[in-house]
This record gives sequence, C-alpha cells and structure tokens, in this order.
Amino acid sequence: MHGRFSLLLCGLILFVSCGCAVHQSQQDAPLQTAEVNGVQLGYRILGNGPPLLLIMGYAGTMDVWDPTMVGELSRQRTVILYDNRGMGYSTIDEKPLTTTMMASDAAELLKAIGIERADVMGWSMGSIIAQEMALAYPDRVGKMILYGTAVDSAPVKAALDGMGALSHKEFVARLFPDAWKELHPDIYSRLPSSSIAPSAEVIGRQYQALVNWPGTRERLAKLNKETLVIVGQADRITPPEQAMATVSLIDGAWLARFMGAGHWLMYQAGKDMASVVEGFLRVQGDLLISSED
Repeated sequence: MHGRFSLLLCGLILFVSCGCAVHQSQQDAPLQTAEVNGVQLGYRILGNGPPLLLIMGYAGTMDVWDPTMVGELSRQRTVILYDNRGMGYSTIDEKPLTTTMMASDAAELLKAIGIERADVMGWSMGSIIAQEMALAYPDRVGKMILYGTAVDSAPVKAALDGMGALSHKEFVARLFPDAWKELHPDIYSRLPSSSIAPSAEVIGRQYQALVNWPGTRERLAKLNKETLVIVGQADRITPPEQAMATVSLIDGAWLARFMGAGHWLMYQAGKDMASVVEGFLRVQGDLLISSED
C-alpha cells in the first residue's frame, strides 16, 4: 500500500509544481548545505531574531512550507528551513530510516550552523520528529510547536493506508475541507511547489519509519517544554483526538484549534497561524509564577 501512496504523493507534488513557483522570499534565501550524520542536508535561512527551526512532514520538502506563514514568522525570527534526509536537496545513505535518526539530524543541523538552541516547529511527521528531538536533545530545543501531530502510530498508519487507496483525483480533492474549498476555488493555483520531486523509494522509507515509530504517549509526561499544539478540526490525517491527547500529556501545553481547517491548515490561514505561533513564542510561560508563591 505504501508504494502506491508514494507514487500518489510524487504525483501530487508534480501537480502542485504546475500551479506556481516557490515563493520569492523563500527562493531568494540562498540554498546551503551542511554535513550531518554522514549525509548532506540542504537548508535555507530567512529573517533575523531568535532562531526557529521548521521540520517538514511526510513526503515534503522545505519549499512547500506556506510562504505567507514563513514570511510572517521571519519578520521577528531567524527561520531555518531544511530538507529531511533523502528529500529535496538532502542526500541519504543506506542506514534504516527512523524517526530518531531524523531527530538526530535536526539537532546536529543546528550544531553545524552554529545555533546552540532553537524553538522548533514541526508539521505532521515533522511534529513527530520534533517530539523525538525534544526528548533526546532537550538542551537543543526551546519552545515547541506541534502542528498536525500524533502520539500514537496506529492512527497515522491508518490514515496513510487510507489515502493510498484513493485515486489521484480523490486524494487531491481531500486536501481541504469541502465547504472551505468551495469558497476558495483558486487554492490549488496558490500552493507552493517543490523544486525537486521526491523519489518513491525515499517516501517508502519514510512510511516505514512512521510504521516502526513506537509513539510517545508513554514518554511525553517527561517532556518539560512549553508547547503549542495546532490542529485543524477537519484534519483527516492526524485526527484532532491525537492533538487533544498531546495536550493532556504535556503539562501546561497550549491548544489552538482551527474550525473548518484540515491537515493543510497553513495553506488556508497562513497569516493567522503565524500570528498564533508568534504570540505563543513571545509569552513567558511562567509569567504568573512569582517569588511570593
């Protein structure tokens, strides 16, 4: 099933690539590479200010982050975008691909570019990588934003396999909730595109990494990180129930639910999403705690 879904995702990226080019602000950021854990990772840096690392999700490259959201975030922050190993401008080796390996890549990339600690935002599979990164390398991670996230692997596998049973037309039709899509029929022409289509083989390896991921339900209580969880209430890939579970497991976590939004929420409301993220990053989580308590 994952092989068919790999081809489906590749076809989607080619479909999207016909719609528009990479947003100019992201395209203008120089492409750089760093040697990390035996592979070369391609990355771009935009803006100035406190560092914010963005970790891409399943089958995606850094170029498909919503340009509006990235542009807004880069007004106040140094935004680091990169390709997971084997995707886009990043290479891959023959070692079995795992979520912990990709988490190590993220932590080592920060080290390679001279950043000791960064806030981290992950989307979908990227949010799983962000969780594993924060658990394994807590000193490297400041605040954490988990967008379209999960704590259990079973719902993720079920969603991927379900998508794999769809035709390309059916898959594209499910990218956004029907009611919202009817009000925004031009959405497909506005999607950012990937400069390099990923290979089905690498996507298959990402699928296997997610299938083998043990989940974090039993481990998140140990995570002492200020966390924002973002979810679209119409998300068909990572169900809102998974977002609620994440919030219940991380002490003091914030939850932002967008009504009428799906897994590709950032393309529906990039500016609003950036505003929520920026507000969370600015707030001191312990501002109500005083020395008199």
